[in-house]
Formats: sequence, structure tokens, C-alpha cells
Amino acid sequence: MRIVVTGGTSGIGYGTARLAAERGWKVTIVGRNRTQGAKIAAELGVDYLHADLSKMSDVRRLAEQLEGPINALALCAGGISTDKEVRLTNEGLETTFATNYLSKFALSEMLLQQNKIVPDGCIVMVGGNGVHNNASTVWAEPQAGLKAAMKAALAVDLYASELAKRYPRLRVHTCYPGMVRTNLFQEAPLLFRLLSRIFGQPIAKGSAYLGRLILEKHSGVHWKQDRPMRFRVSLPEGQEAEALWAYSRQYI
Repeated sequence: MRIVVTGGTSGIGYGTARLAAERGWKVTIVGRNRTQGAKIAAELGVDYLHADLSKMSDVRRLAEQLEGPINALALCAGGISTDKEVRLTNEGLETTFATNYLSKFALSEMLLQQNKIVPDGCIVMVGGNGVHNNASTVWAEPQAGLKAAMKAALAVDLYASELAKRYPRLRVHTCYPGMVRTNLFQEAPLLFRLLSRIFGQPIAKGSAYLGRLILEKHSGVHWKQDRPMRFRVSLPEGQEAEALWAYSRQYI
């Protein structure tokens, strides 16, 4: 069995890669830090591929580099910025939305189109907490800080719902693991970092929620830890979802 884990050099991605390696899976981790990638690959006995997933050129190159068959794709790369100014990549995309959502869409779609993911395989994406009340659906309009993260989280949930409909044999899940003691908040104000350290779960516990969705068969697309996600407000359908798919396709 083979799994590809993005964001596999730290945090939830690292924990997921470690769990899969301990179960005897062949694991490929993806990350932008070459030094850390080589270190983790040696520690876990896995393969490492370099990619900055905020850059669609890197995502396209990664899709070509990866070889099938892939039984599971764990999309864990992501980040949160509290900047008040919009941060753009050298490709002109807002960094958080590109990393947290567009990379998930583009990599999944290209690997599926290339038939590298087995038909009854699994795609699991780290998702948000399911609160989308104030998230924008103007997909092409860049936003700053937490607003960008909220929009990306909504996009991930919408994409996963649509992907599950289009590929009924494929197990598609999003998973919100709760607050975990990772470097996700390393650029956040001191209060955020303190709360993460005090109330955050260990990485092993947070990644175990993803692991159960990968290693066991569960129905239902959206999960909060080990329970089905219940959205306070239903996910938007129709035009917003169609507009997201149309916007995203230009990056594959």
C-alpha cells in the first residue's frame, strides 16, 4: 500500500506519515524544506519530494514526479497568517488560499486524471472547523490573514463534497483534528501561540484522526476528529460551488 503525504515534514503531515510507515505502508512525504525533508525521510525510512505547494508550477511538477498506483493521498500542507496585508506568491496568487486549497484541488485532480490514484483509494484533506458564516465566496479576490484561511477552509469543504459525488468509488474525507501543538501558529500573535501550546493536542493524537479515515473505511465526507462534522450553516451549493470549480480548473 502506498500513501503520499503533503506537509509531511512537520505537524499533522509528519504524524500521518509516521503512522502509515509504522503500519508498513510505502510513504512519500512532500514539503518545501529540503533539510527537514531529508531528516524526516531518514528518520521514518520514507521517500521525500521537494515542493512549495503555494506555487502551482511546483504542484504540476510534483504531479508528474509522483508514480502510481497511489492508495491514499493525505493533503496536510497548510498555514495561517495574521498579516493585515495580502501576501502574494511570485505567481500572483494569495499565499494562504493557494497552499490551503488550490494545491489540494490541483494535485488531486491531476493525479486522478493521470490515473495514478487507484479507483477505490482514499483522499483525506485537513479541513477547518466547519464555521463558514463570514467566509467569502468571491474566489478570485485575494484576502489577507484569517479571512484567507476561512475562505480556503470553505473551498476545501465544497471541493471534497463535489469530488465525492464525481468519484463514488473513491473515499473522500475532510478532517478537522482540533487544535494541535504544531507550528501552524508560528507567525500568529503571542496569545494564539500560547493557546496552542496550552490547549493543543499532541501531534500523534491529532494525526490519528486522519489515520483512522485512511486505514479504515468510513462513510461520510466531513469529519470533526472522530465524529461526523455538523455544519451550523449548510454548505453553499449551485452557483458558488460551480464558480469555485471553474475558477480552480485553470490551475491544473
